[in-house]
Amino acid sequence: MSRLSRPPYIDAATGVAYDTDKAEFEGYLTKQSMWLRDWRRRYFILKGSRLFFAKTPHEAPHGMIDLSRCTTVKSADLKSHKKHSFEISTPDTTYLLYAGEITR
Repeated sequence: MSRLSRPPYIDAATGVAYDTDKAEFEGYLTKQSMWLRDWRRRYFILKGSRLFFAKTPHEAPHGMIDLSRCTTVKSADLKSHKKHSFEISTPDTTYLLYAGEITR
């Protein structure tokens, strides 16, 4: 059974389309929003050095973090007040994310 392909991520600044199918890793993380600073569960797709995020697994991603431009990736439990959290910093933005508990 083949799954439907996911729409590409379109970079709003450049118009470049990035294929997000055949990801190396994918799954849910919770990300702090940039403007309201509330926490939102997002579906993340790691492909190469790019980490894309979307509302659901089947929607086109609406954001991308270029990990090749990262200056730091570090634990952020104290800063975020969340367990299993981490911070990704790039020259332009700092992202706060956390992973939920693993349930089986």
